[in-house]
Amino acid sequence: MHQTLEHKKFTWHFFDVVDESTLSYLKEHFDFHELDYEDIEGGTQQPKTDFYKDYLFAVLHFPDYHQEEKRIHVFELDIFLGKDYLITIAKGKNKRLEDLYEQLSKDEEKRTECMEEGPAFLLYEIVDSLTESCWPVIRKTSQQISDIEEDIYSEDMGKKTVWNIALVKRNLIRLKRIISPQLVAIMTMVRSDNVYLKKELSVYFDDINDTLMRIQSITESHIDVMNSLHNVSESLISQRTNDVIKVLTIFSVALLPLTLLSGIYGMNIDNLPYGHDPMIVWLIFGGMLALILITIIYFRRKGSL
Repeated sequence: MHQTLEHKKFTWHFFDVVDESTLSYLKEHFDFHELDYEDIEGGTQQPKTDFYKDYLFAVLHFPDYHQEEKRIHVFELDIFLGKDYLITIAKGKNKRLEDLYEQLSKDEEKRTECMEEGPAFLLYEIVDSLTESCWPVIRKTSQQISDIEEDIYSEDMGKKTVWNIALVKRNLIRLKRIISPQLVAIMTMVRSDNVYLKKELSVYFDDINDTLMRIQSITESHIDVMNSLHNVSESLISQRTNDVIKVLTIFSVALLPLTLLSGIYGMNIDNLPYGHDPMIVWLIFGGMLALILITIIYFRRKGSL
């Protein structure tokens, strides 16, 4: 759907879907490079900023956390910035962006605040708002890491904990893939000085760049923590597996004499010692039981059980 918001001498064109009507409108009313249309029509693109004589074309990515799936998805925003227009094309739904548009539509004071300085400043407001949406994702991930740490050092660690470790590591890798190329795209805007993105606005986009650098630093720190927790969980699982194997081995050793005797006396050979004495079998069982108990007590005192 195509929505427009006008203020003084420029217009914000907001497209919330990429379809034939979107492309037709752009091609009819604007003279953009054909490669830009290919990027819009194509799938997910890498974040970038391309400068032309009369306009800027940018592709920006932002994390979108899906609570049901507990996964981070990529929200892509394609942008055209000119001297008297700002075009944003959303590839997917984003509540923060939609709420911002609705707020500017209804609130005259807020619209004046964001749009009075021109389309470049409105672009800053949009990108800044979407960048701030990264912090809830960071806080959610931090809480998940704390929960995983508690699970690892408790007796309840199992398959669910291992699955959560893999899920959080995947989200952190996805977040890093979003933030790292985004830094390059924003830094290009910081260094811009032309008629539609003046040098005076560099301090605002530099603030966004600082936020992204902090998010990147926290993300890398979280990745290091998760790698350490993964190693600890693997060590604990290995230790518990070794304990189980050790106990089974001790019982196997303790039962080995009984297995040997049962093998000998089960071969149906005549004239075996005490082979026809019905009472001797109980003495053998008693001796084997005593030997098993002595073996278990020995290993327990050595700390193996």
